[in-house]
Amino acid sequence: MTQPAGGNGSAATPGWSAPGAPPPPGAASTPSAASTPGAPSAPGAAFPPGAAVPPGIPAPQYPPQAQYPPQAPAYAGSGAPGNALPAAHWSSALTAHKPGIIPLRPLGLGDMIEGGFAAMRRNPRTFFGLALLVTLAVVVLLGALGALGYLAATTLGGSASDAVLAVGAVGGLTLLYALSAVTGVVLTGMLSYPVGEAVLGRKPTTGEVWRHTRRMIPRLTGLCLLLLVPVVAVFGGLIALVVLAFSRGSDAGGVVALLAVFVAVGLTAYVTIRLVLATPALVLEDLGVVASLKRSWQLTDGRFWRTLGVLIVTGLLVGIVQQVLGFGFQFAGMALGFGLVSTTHGDPNGPLLAIVTVGTSVLGAGLAALLTQPFSAAVSALLYTDARIRAEGFDLALARAVSGAPVGL
Repeated sequence: MTQPAGGNGSAATPGWSAPGAPPPPGAASTPSAASTPGAPSAPGAAFPPGAAVPPGIPAPQYPPQAQYPPQAPAYAGSGAPGNALPAAHWSSALTAHKPGIIPLRPLGLGDMIEGGFAAMRRNPRTFFGLALLVTLAVVVLLGALGALGYLAATTLGGSASDAVLAVGAVGGLTLLYALSAVTGVVLTGMLSYPVGEAVLGRKPTTGEVWRHTRRMIPRLTGLCLLLLVPVVAVFGGLIALVVLAFSRGSDAGGVVALLAVFVAVGLTAYVTIRLVLATPALVLEDLGVVASLKRSWQLTDGRFWRTLGVLIVTGLLVGIVQQVLGFGFQFAGMALGFGLVSTTHGDPNGPLLAIVTVGTSVLGAGLAALLTQPFSAAVSALLYTDARIRAEGFDLALARAVSGAPVGL
């Protein structure tokens, strides 16, 4: 027995016909996109664009084209805030986009920590090379000054020699603190550029970083002095007032001066957090000293506690590495010194043990700084990037730069 055209032993399946033929009488309506949830409900919406629509059936209506958020500013020359975009305008495709060390979206603490390590891992020659050059410059300068002080002390002799050594020790510690602060700011500024490039998936060389940032070194030095000198002057004056008040028997005056010191500590911490993004802003936006301070104050507005939390976690990580390396090298130096003393049958209280111990301690401190300063600089630059993403929709500008659009960096 021959089966009908339907192939299932019954009448042909209703609704199936040759292309372009009218439906058979009494047949069920062909399922169309109009009955699909979310599709246009207008008649004729089942016809795709460009298809012939039978007479008497209105043309299908399509939703308007999606509108995208306005463009956000780029790094260079954008001292004014850009278009603040609500979180609803961030598309899921852009959120998942990660051309470099971070995804182009608002960053979490884990993103910044991971991005800091990723920046150093992708371009170790640039990060550690610049850190090594800066550290060597400081060590050579301090060594030269120490040698000059020693020659002056041995030439004078007597009580004058002791005075020169005392002044040299105090001056050396002060100079070491000042140089550490200045070189820390300069290194953070110089390394902000390769971090900004690593966000876009680029890998600048050490020479490229130097050519881009060397003209900014005077501004970075001025920024450090502008932040450092007022703090030293205020705390120096307050401590002098405390000592003077207690030395003259004015307990009330001494207590008031001590309270003023604690208030100054709190205000200094608050201002430091608000101005922590000045260094990357100066380099990445090519700003002046005062303009970079204003920019940092603007970007940290409403984000004080978030910025403080990121800096505390970063400081804890850096402190752990420094303490572990410092203790390890100090212990190794003492063991090496005692070994040399016992081998040479020297005096345990002689200078050999002290020289070896101090030398290895200084080596450990230098190695710790070499490893931790690039990481701190990278996190600082990523904290600046995150602040701009949250305040200005900066992830859109970065996405444009990745796609080849002319965005200044």
